[in-house]
Amino acid sequence: MKEVNSLKEDRIEKPKAALVTLGDSRREFYAQRMAIVTQEMQKAKAALEEEFEVYQSPIVYSDAEAEAVAGEIRRRGIGAVIVHLPIWGTPALALRIAQSTQRPVALLANKRRDSSSLVVMLAVAGMLDQSAMPCVRIAGDVQEEETRRQLAQYIRACALVDDVRKSEYCMVGGRSIGIGTTVADPSQWARVFGTSFDHADQLEICLRAGDIDAQRVQRHLDWWKSRVNIEFGGRFSEESLEKQMRSYLALRDMAAERGYDFLGLKCQQEMSDHYALQCLAVALLNNDCDADGPKKPIPTSCECDCDGALTMRILSLASGGAPSCLVDIKFFGEEDRGFTLANCGAMAPYFADPSGKNYKSVTMMPHTFGLAGGGATQMIAAPGPVTVARLFRTKGEYVLGCFEGRTVTKPIEELRKTTWCYPHQFIEAEVDYDLFLRTMNSNHLHSVYGSCAGLLQMFCNMVGIRFINYNV
Repeated sequence: MKEVNSLKEDRIEKPKAALVTLGDSRREFYAQRMAIVTQEMQKAKAALEEEFEVYQSPIVYSDAEAEAVAGEIRRRGIGAVIVHLPIWGTPALALRIAQSTQRPVALLANKRRDSSSLVVMLAVAGMLDQSAMPCVRIAGDVQEEETRRQLAQYIRACALVDDVRKSEYCMVGGRSIGIGTTVADPSQWARVFGTSFDHADQLEICLRAGDIDAQRVQRHLDWWKSRVNIEFGGRFSEESLEKQMRSYLALRDMAAERGYDFLGLKCQQEMSDHYALQCLAVALLNNDCDADGPKKPIPTSCECDCDGALTMRILSLASGGAPSCLVDIKFFGEEDRGFTLANCGAMAPYFADPSGKNYKSVTMMPHTFGLAGGGATQMIAAPGPVTVARLFRTKGEYVLGCFEGRTVTKPIEELRKTTWCYPHQFIEAEVDYDLFLRTMNSNHLHSVYGSCAGLLQMFCNMVGIRFINYNV
């Protein structure tokens, strides 16, 4: 089977935004303060163009002009629409603009005392809200950091909704070891997130793996062995390691050929007992490089955790494409104000060193289960700020639980308190642990480096699901 290198690219261009300035049906009156309008329009466009592709429409003075601008926004495929309110304008003109996108529009007002900007924002927001058309209210000087941050978060949230909607998922296998929270309804995904849902049998991994060119396999094995510590023993041998690497390459090729953006892989017990453990495959799929050099991570959950894989995909997109991971909740509590998180193999080696320069703190060693043999990737996640999240369902409705914290390092001997061979995250976080205990409907959590909670909350508002912030 031939080698496949091309993977479907995520958004590489700047996210798009439309900036639509609301005029007044009383054109002569509006013209009296055109100096303020011109100044604020220039400031707004300049602030946005630093990060985004901006379509700035003509000032909208009538319903006909509003409809024309709305049509242009739809033609350009722009989801993030900012209704700019530099001075008083006719509130009803915003209705057609709001209808140009399936997302909530953002209302941008200034706080100049000579502008009447805040009063028209309240009029427009009230009109849209009473018409069941949600909007995001942003008031401030666009040259100030906080106002720019709010605008950027809105535009990125719109882009995140679009990118999740365009994502393609494959469930490889099915429910693993009876964990009911790992299954999902493809129709519900399509309705809530717009995400495509496919299925493949794990037998395809075995069939593909055997046909992969031996030189290609050896090149990837050499790369892996040169970067991590290897401790063979028990059922973990050169032969089982090769099968693990072949499994990775087979899954990578499958994703490339079919355009899958993220995966769920069952592993237990068919693969773990009869071919090879899939820990290395999942870890490298989630990683940002391999023997071929830098690559786009393919968020992949073990135990075929569908909602987990979708959470990982969302986190990766929210962070700008960084690797995300799946971990079991081993322990959490108020005494230590933190979490001990570990899972047998779904953590990318990236987490040991996000710079990608040193994987020598990663040790591949014999696993605790799996009759077919293979190794687990022991490591401790490097210190840094993280966002932790999980999509789950309560009474059939989706919820995203989330908190921000910081990973910390601990002596390697700490791993003997849980499972010695597993990759671990130790996270310190100020969390309402009682609320977490009472509401978290999953044994898995997912994380990414960076601060994404605000963006995730706005994403949830846009797709219409509940967001729980566990931080206190």
